[in-house]
Amino acid sequence: MRTFLDRLHDLKQKEITKRINEVPEKQLRAKAEILESAPEFRTCLLREKNKAISLIAEVKSRAPGRNNVESLELDDVVSDYETGGAKAISVLTDETWFGGSLETLEKVSSMTALPLLHKEFIISPYQLLEGRTRGASAALILAYYFQEKELHQIVEETKRIGLEAVVECSLVNELPRALAVNPDILMINNRAIAAIPEDPAEKYDQGSIAVISSWWESFSDLRSWKKQRGKLLISASCIHSIQDIISLSAIPCDAALIGNAAMTAEDRIQFLQSLNKTA
Repeated sequence: MRTFLDRLHDLKQKEITKRINEVPEKQLRAKAEILESAPEFRTCLLREKNKAISLIAEVKSRAPGRNNVESLELDDVVSDYETGGAKAISVLTDETWFGGSLETLEKVSSMTALPLLHKEFIISPYQLLEGRTRGASAALILAYYFQEKELHQIVEETKRIGLEAVVECSLVNELPRALAVNPDILMINNRAIAAIPEDPAEKYDQGSIAVISSWWESFSDLRSWKKQRGKLLISASCIHSIQDIISLSAIPCDAALIGNAAMTAEDRIQFLQSLNKTA
């Protein structure tokens, strides 16, 4: 059965082909090579003992089947995220399904000194270069798209370009190959996006904050990975309340990525600040 991620893979192939004809990879790579180092993503999010979980707030105009905002007022969103205590910002750049763009990433970069995660359905180093040259500090790498050898290669290429690789798993069978490359940053998505059908509207919002806790209890390899010095564990999706943050605090989770809930909160500042009250 084809999945939503398969559909996006096809879409990204077409987008990359079009954009390479407009801006050759060699040109992007030359630009990336002269950039100053991006703000550090991992070190600013690592959770200190007895401290609150770090928050990554996401710029996300819409998701399948829903609009988060009628009009994206970037100045307001970025200011709210900073004031609310977010330590990093994720920018979803897919346009077709999520209303994002590389231009949005670039604009956010010009508005804040916070490290930025380029959240995209990355299948090619070309996309990594696009994110780097638009101000990203880190890039999301979905384990779904890569076998172990390929995953290792794309992670290493991410580092060479000057980005930090955030390896994401949303299905249990992805975890072994993700851990096999020993990533510095691992994100567990509580929403099984890799199992969402090709037409995602009815299934997209399914998921539970209990997923990461269950994985933590079930997989000794995950616990062994986290015992290594400096490894960053992120929980993403289905995080809506202080109760969810408390649940994550029961395991050594360093950071929580807040997407729809942050964008749709009536008072974004107050909402994010309420999640920081666990310190």
